Amino acid sequence: MKFIIGSLVGAIIGYITNWLAIKMLFRPHNEIRLFNVKVPFTPGLIPKEKTRIAKSVGESIGQHLLTKETIMKSLCSENMNQQLDTWVQSKVVTIKNSEVTVENELKALLGNEYTRFTQNTFDNISKLIVGYINEKEVSETIAKYVSTQIMVELKVKPETICKSELYNSLKNKLLNMAIEYKDSDDFYKGIQKMLKDKLSKLVGLDKNFEEVVPTEIINNLKVYIYGKRYEIAMEIKKMLKEEKNSKKLREIVEETISTKLSPMIAMFMNVDTIYEKVATGLDEFLDEPKNHNDIALIINDIIDKLLKNSIATVLSELPKEGIDNAIEPLIKLFTTQIVDEKLIRDTLGAIEGKFNNYSSIEELLESSGIDYKSLIEESIKNRIEAIAKSDSALIKISQIVAVVINRVLQIEMKSMFSGEGNKVCESIANVARDLYNKFIENKASDVIDILDVPKIVEDKINEFDVSFSEKIILEIASKELNAITWLGALLGAIMGLLSPILGSL
Repeated sequence: MKFIIGSLVGAIIGYITNWLAIKMLFRPHNEIRLFNVKVPFTPGLIPKEKTRIAKSVGESIGQHLLTKETIMKSLCSENMNQQLDTWVQSKVVTIKNSEVTVENELKALLGNEYTRFTQNTFDNISKLIVGYINEKEVSETIAKYVSTQIMVELKVKPETICKSELYNSLKNKLLNMAIEYKDSDDFYKGIQKMLKDKLSKLVGLDKNFEEVVPTEIINNLKVYIYGKRYEIAMEIKKMLKEEKNSKKLREIVEETISTKLSPMIAMFMNVDTIYEKVATGLDEFLDEPKNHNDIALIINDIIDKLLKNSIATVLSELPKEGIDNAIEPLIKLFTTQIVDEKLIRDTLGAIEGKFNNYSSIEELLESSGIDYKSLIEESIKNRIEAIAKSDSALIKISQIVAVVINRVLQIEMKSMFSGEGNKVCESIANVARDLYNKFIENKASDVIDILDVPKIVEDKINEFDVSFSEKIILEIASKELNAITWLGALLGAIMGLLSPILGSL
């Protein structure tokens, strides 16, 4: 019986001591004091050494478990790549089968930052474009490109331009404006001023008419008079028969008889008879062809004499009203009879005809002898630089960028996968995998160093409450701890059994 009692007491003692030892690892959680004296073995071992244990565990995990090499190997594993491919493709399939737009995706991704993000994007892209345009090399490249395109357009035939709807619209507009202006007071006043200015210059030159009027005009006028000698003679004859002129001629005959002849002879002269004789003689004179030549020569002599007069002298002797009155008919003649709608249309048609004679606009410009290529390129470059430096350019480019980006934002995501959608999915998955692997190869090591796994584990353990740490350990090693407790009971039972046996010896 004593063997059984000794063994039982030893088992109980062994069980209780081991159980108590395990409990004292965690309990009590806090220090206990009696009469301001610390009770020994309080707090438990683990709460007391929590900081040291956390540091040791963190270092052990960082140096032996979650090492940089281990993490890198896991991140680069084939399983990780397969998981990434699966995730990317599932995301692409979801987008492919949805009605969501780019804007919706960005809003979901950025949340409240979406508006600020898009606005900053608009501004930054606009400033970037303007900055690029301001660079000398870029502006010169743009100018070169634009001028090259213009050179291509200059190779077209002029008649192609003349047949275009735009050209004909502009031509009709210009013709209507020219015809309108021709009948306006501004045109009338302009011609009037021009003639007066010319007259003022002629007065200042102090020349005679012969020096100013071109010889060709004088000669043509004389030839014209000689060619019209018969008509001139007939016109004189007709004029003499007009009542006012015949009456004047009769008065001249009467005055001549009364003043030039003695009164006695005049008494025997009949005015009417003499007038009839004079009139008949003039008619016969004017009917003679040889006299026509004399009349033409007389008129031409008169013209020669008039042309020898000084312009300044003649104009100075004329009253201002007389000059103005002489100019008015010239203006009216010029604006109504010379410059008419037909002249304007014919002039433009003639210019257009000359224009169409060239094989290309380039040939026309080359015939001018001007280095038009350099002028065009320089002009475009200056214009680009002026535009790029203006505030309005930034505003306009911002508006264009906003329109373009807004249109992109309204594109449905599924439209990107239309057509060969599977290839797009594969391409996206490949790109994502390549980017991921490049990141792991180049940056993951630095990231892991920054993460500092031992420190993370240490901080996390320190954050745990002692009771929570106890719960975790007991959950992990509950069987083992129970085994240790029962092992203590077993060892106590053996020791209790050996004691009486050894005592009996």
